[in-house]
Amino acid sequence: MSYPSAGPAGPPQPAAGTASSGGQYPQPNVLGNHPVPGQRRNRGVLIGVVIAVVMAIAGLGIFWIVARSTGAGGFTWGMAFALVPVVPVIALYLWLDRYEPEPTRYIVFALCWGAFIATLVAIFINTEVARQLAETGAGGDRSAIFVAPPVEEFAKGAVILLLALVRRKEFDGIIDGLVYAGMVGVGFAFTENILYYGRIFSELSNEAGSDAGLRGVLVLFVLRGLMSPFAHPLFTSFTAIGIGIAVRHRSTAVRFLAPVVGFLAAVLAHAAWNASASWAEGTGFLVAYFLLMVPIFVGMVIFALVLRSREGKMIASRLYDYVRFGWLVAPEVPLIATMRGRKALRQNARRYGAQAEAAAKAFQQNATDLAYLRDKIVRQVIGPEALPEEKKLLDELRARRASVPFPPMPAAFPQAMPGPGPGGGAPGGGVQDQTGGGPPPGGYPAPQPGYPSGQPGYPAGQAGYPSGPPDQLGTPGGYGPYPPSQ
Repeated sequence: MSYPSAGPAGPPQPAAGTASSGGQYPQPNVLGNHPVPGQRRNRGVLIGVVIAVVMAIAGLGIFWIVARSTGAGGFTWGMAFALVPVVPVIALYLWLDRYEPEPTRYIVFALCWGAFIATLVAIFINTEVARQLAETGAGGDRSAIFVAPPVEEFAKGAVILLLALVRRKEFDGIIDGLVYAGMVGVGFAFTENILYYGRIFSELSNEAGSDAGLRGVLVLFVLRGLMSPFAHPLFTSFTAIGIGIAVRHRSTAVRFLAPVVGFLAAVLAHAAWNASASWAEGTGFLVAYFLLMVPIFVGMVIFALVLRSREGKMIASRLYDYVRFGWLVAPEVPLIATMRGRKALRQNARRYGAQAEAAAKAFQQNATDLAYLRDKIVRQVIGPEALPEEKKLLDELRARRASVPFPPMPAAFPQAMPGPGPGGGAPGGGVQDQTGGGPPPGGYPAPQPGYPSGQPGYPAGQAGYPSGPPDQLGTPGGYGPYPPSQ
């Protein structure tokens, strides 16, 4: 299907002759509208109000405790310095989650959980244990090394497990876990930093004046705010990795053991960091920092980038399944599964106005959700209960596609992403480099409805699946038959 290369703002209009270049899309079965019952909406609003009230109460409580411990001046300076690393750290985690961004309400929930709930739990338990161990002030070595790590990592990791259970259909794996770990870790570090900055300002100000207190805050800010702003998100990332592995496996043993192993790794890393801060001084602390924190952080960054790259390949692989079914055409896949292609589609749509750009973003999000759902079906992580959701996403995808202005393929993406078809090309061999005899500029090859017959692991049909778009070349296509039972 081709569109004019430029045009006025407003909804894009397809060029004449679309059926000749791209072929007529078969029409999917329509289930009809299914409005959400009013009771369900009201229940969601009520739950949201309750959560907001609880968070507000917890926030007022923890800030009152911190302010009482630091004094008004210490609380003010602590708040100011603690805010500095929050925005860039959050921005980096949101950048990592660009394929399928988590809903804003859950991001805010995780952030508030870390800042209010987790810190409230940790401060009560840590303070009580320190009192039992006769350790005062900010806590001694024993409580910092042996008590604080398991308490704090449990308090932070609990929200990731909660979101994985509540959003089990949308929680897709390790990347989602890492994003929530980043949010809860940033929130926890924010409140904890207010406490530490405020205490040192108050103590030094009482001894040598406010200038000395401010200098002490600056030194501590370099250590906590500049050298280790990712400490709490990094430790909780181990728990998140365990939970992310669990949600992508059918094995009951893996689902149970992976989060436990991840939590233990988080506690160990946290305890090692606290030990280096408590026992090592000066040069010893710097050695521990560069030999422990920096390698772990660099390794986690590389791990996250590799995961995101594999995420794009997984999305492409699953969407090519729908190319075979006839719901998509192969050149659309790179516009969804690669960052370069996603940007090209949105930039082209922006030329037609905000409505077209919004349609392109919705189309990409819809297709990404479909790819993740398809991946869970193939992995047998979810069963037949996924069928209504898959049908809904497919109907939405077809409805939205008509309003998306697709860019000319040579300009947007010179080489289509290799698919799982023969010879490394796209399925059916219909998408090749434009220099190698592919489809003409501005046009798409005809879709190939129907799953290829005889493909290992995918039977021609299975009871319980609604029929897909009619295949004019053979048997009807399907929504995505499960592989045979293992």
